[in-house]
Formats: sequence, C-alpha cells, structure tokens
Amino acid sequence: MMRTITISSGHGRNIRGASGVMDEVTEARRVTDRVAEIIRGNGHTVNVFHDDVSTTVTQNINWLVARHNGSTRDLDVSVHFNAFQPTDRPMGTEVLHRTGDPLASVIAARVSRAMAQAGGFRERAVQPRDNLGFLLNCRQNPILLEVCFVDSRGDADLYNRNFEAICAAIADALVT
Repeated sequence: MMRTITISSGHGRNIRGASGVMDEVTEARRVTDRVAEIIRGNGHTVNVFHDDVSTTVTQNINWLVARHNGSTRDLDVSVHFNAFQPTDRPMGTEVLHRTGDPLASVIAARVSRAMAQAGGFRERAVQPRDNLGFLLNCRQNPILLEVCFVDSRGDADLYNRNFEAICAAIADALVT
C-alpha cells in the first residue's frame, strides 16, 4: 500500500527547542530529511516542512498545523527531541499520539519500538496526549516522535552511532 506522509521538524529556526549535548532543531531537521529521503526511495510520497519564519511558539504550532492540514496525506508526523536534565546515562525514546485516536496509537507503538530497537534506546512509552497543539489540530492520525534526549550524553552517543539505522527504522515503521 502506497502512503503519503507529511513530516515536519519540531520547533523552528527562530523557535529553538531543547539543547544540551545536541540541538533539537538541528537534529530534528536532520532526522526529518533523512527519513523523508528513505521513504521516497521506497516509492512513497512525502511532504516535508521546516519552520523558518515563526517567531513565537504559538506562531510555530499554527504554521506547522496549517502546513500539515493543507497537504494531502495519510499521516501527520512531527519529529522532536526530548530534554530533562543533563546526565551521562541514557534516557530513552518515546512517541506521543492524540488521545482517542486508535490508529495513531498503533502507529506510535510501532515507531516507538522501531526507534528503541534501532538506536539501542530504552523504550519509555507510547503516550496519549490531549494538550499539544500539533496532536490536537492535525487531522491525519498525528504522532509526535521524541527521538531521544538532547541533554543525555548516553542518548547522544547511541543516536550518533546508530543515526542511519534509526532513520531507516522510523521510515519503515511509518509506511508499514
């Protein structure tokens, strides 16, 4: 089955996300672009968006949601990186989905498992959320990836060592 996916990097050039050992915006764009390239290489259609214009969080969320909802697609994906507090220990990966969206829940579980296995990350959870603008307002089974923690040296090492495998696993899980 051929899929059309709209994928965007979280935050934006002027609305920086988390930082620490890695920078969320830089790495989310890197993952988004590589995943899209792999999906396209497998014959699927991908719409990619990176926000270079917003200057507030509200503008950023509205800009991303408008781009997603203005595109033809089967699935909405937003790529993020998590943060908590600086640590050397690995913290893990997780995927969020809109509360009450059973298909998004299934896709989120598949992507979470794939990222954890490919990256050697601890699989934290698949979490239903009803308080995030992207998940609430995108209409095609939205999921939000938290690839790993930018303030964890352990996660950064796993991510950098397994970048290609992580992106391939995400791409495969999104189109399966």
